[in-house]
Amino acid sequence: MELFYNDQIDNQTKVFKLEGKEHIHIKKVLRKKEGQIVKFTNGNSCCFSARIISILEKESNFEIISKTKFENPPFLHVAISLLKSQTRFEMFLEKAVEIGVSEITPLICERSQKKNMNVKRSKNILISAIKQSNKYFLPKLNEPQNFKNFVKKNKDENKLLATCEDYQKKNIIKAYDSKKNNLIMIGPEGDFSKSELENAKLADFQFVSLGKNRLRAETAGMMACAIFSMIK
Repeated sequence: MELFYNDQIDNQTKVFKLEGKEHIHIKKVLRKKEGQIVKFTNGNSCCFSARIISILEKESNFEIISKTKFENPPFLHVAISLLKSQTRFEMFLEKAVEIGVSEITPLICERSQKKNMNVKRSKNILISAIKQSNKYFLPKLNEPQNFKNFVKKNKDENKLLATCEDYQKKNIIKAYDSKKNNLIMIGPEGDFSKSELENAKLADFQFVSLGKNRLRAETAGMMACAIFSMIK
């Protein structure tokens, strides 16, 4: 069964309507009929089964017949540099959602070749990814942040940084802790600068290795998510 997203639904909702693209998709692409059941999520780990009351020209109307609340997954926050290629960055967003991530912060680092992003487009990619992969939790996407400011204010319990530089590093599998809030930072093309690494070290970040192979930034981000998803 297809999954739809509607952030206006909550535990108090009994009936609601869809307009715009989602309505068109239900009416003209899926050709749903009155009385059929459609599955929705609000992105807060909830699944709602809704019966179609009516499909009109410009809107579809629904009534909720059941709801299920799931536990939130273990917390992983990935802070990753904006990349020169928007396509590669958007691939990371999509795959991170499919694999599992709680929060994403785009970073502006010294070696970042891009300084901004289309936040609205990126959020739509996250929404599309949870629908395609039938997930009920929508990760939080933050506005791009400067590396130095982010390192200073971050309060996550288990703070990790992946780097290719020759520092004393832990194996990422051993560094993750599924019982805590985990943050991992991934650098841009060319890795973090020496000064950024020193700032992170002073802010109590642990340096970790993702293995012997040198990875593209988006691949490193996806691998960080994949390894975390296997930690019990």
